[in-house]
Amino acid sequence: MKKIFNLTILTFIGPFIATFFVVLFVILIQFLWTYIDDLVGKGLEWYVILKLMFFASASFVPTALPLAILLSSIMAFGNLAESYELVALKSAGISLARIMVPLVTLISFIVIGDFFFSNNLIPVANLKFQSLLWDVRQQRPALDIKEGIFYNGIDNYSIHIDKKDKKSQKIEGVTIYDHTRGHGDDVVLIAKSGEMNISQDQRWLAIKLYDGTRYEEMRDDNEGHHISDPASRLSFKTYELKFDLMGFKLKRTDENLFKENSVMLNLNQLQYYVDSLKKIVRKKEIANPGFAKQYLLSSRDSLSIKSNIHPAKISATAVGKPFVYSLPTDDPKHFILRAEQTARALAEMYKGQAEDLENEEKEIRKYEIEWHRKFSLSIACLTLFFIGAPLGAIIRKGGIGYPTVVAIFMFLIYYVISIIGERSAREGAIGVFTGMWISTLILLPIGLYLTYRANRDSVTFNFRNFIKRILSMIKKEKPDTQLTPDS
Repeated sequence: MKKIFNLTILTFIGPFIATFFVVLFVILIQFLWTYIDDLVGKGLEWYVILKLMFFASASFVPTALPLAILLSSIMAFGNLAESYELVALKSAGISLARIMVPLVTLISFIVIGDFFFSNNLIPVANLKFQSLLWDVRQQRPALDIKEGIFYNGIDNYSIHIDKKDKKSQKIEGVTIYDHTRGHGDDVVLIAKSGEMNISQDQRWLAIKLYDGTRYEEMRDDNEGHHISDPASRLSFKTYELKFDLMGFKLKRTDENLFKENSVMLNLNQLQYYVDSLKKIVRKKEIANPGFAKQYLLSSRDSLSIKSNIHPAKISATAVGKPFVYSLPTDDPKHFILRAEQTARALAEMYKGQAEDLENEEKEIRKYEIEWHRKFSLSIACLTLFFIGAPLGAIIRKGGIGYPTVVAIFMFLIYYVISIIGERSAREGAIGVFTGMWISTLILLPIGLYLTYRANRDSVTFNFRNFIKRILSMIKKEKPDTQLTPDS
């Protein structure tokens, strides 16, 4: 039995490792394609991109594991069935369920490891990833002064050059508008040529201009208008400008600002936030009805006034009319207007409180979804194994092609059900538990049934026979009046 267990483990572990890294790589490429606009043109250091990809790939592990297990289990049992090794084992009296035992044990350890990874490491990886991605998005585009285009990336300056030598960094036809004084284009520098140099610490950009003119529009800062001499003109042989490039460096944001996000918390932290928000909701639900007492039980309320009126004091003209006409006032419409205003105020107040409670409920559902996700994604590995292993034994095809098609099809079913369930739970259409576990509740019985049928060597899963049965059922349902080809 030990040799049989080693055979199944070795048949599975190779495809599993290969497919896991392939799936992780595909998801990572999809991530890069999604955020390519935020990364290109920022002049980021290579290690920043590497850190971003590393933290992102860590957060993708729980998503890649189920698909890798599904595909590798189909490939492993497909190879065993295609080489008739499963037939030999079954002829020796070893059932498929018995053959699956070592792999079930291995997958169980993977599930436990995946859970601890999701609970302890992924929140940290998400925190690092989200904070770094935020800083990258806020990063300025890299310094890139192009020919024939005004460059406005440096604060308070607009630079235009006609030609630029990329090797020597020499430039020709330079025009620089200086806005540092806040009066518009009141300082302009025009030069025939020049050269650009960046300091070794990447802190300063030095532009040295040759054979040019500096125009400055004179202003009276106190009066805000031009003085008698409207402008000054200065010709120069050499003129040097320095620009601070600190704004182009990546600035890191305090990670503590992102810690309250649900994807950056472990189980204990998620449970703490859920309990805290539920307490806040209960307090608001208890306190909200009390806000109406100041309107409904005030001494000037019409019902309170009517209760203090003696029936003998009611005017004969008010008998049979609405009670407002029996109030001691010359203008009953005043009470009607006051009642309408009170009703509108209460309606607006309770509308705002209802929206506030709804937002709190959404926050609770968001934290509960992440709480259940840590378990559901781990259990999905075991669920998809019970689907992949019997399917591999049934289709009896090894390699990559056919098992990959079947695995992707089954994973799409799992993924679509999971997405629908999660979105429904997020919107409150169904319970959070049902929404996060609906894919497992649907697919796990199917996987167990497939294992049962494959263990009994059922031919029910012959797809050609299945299609023939469907076609025969369709023909039987046709009306009797329909002419046959022989008639």
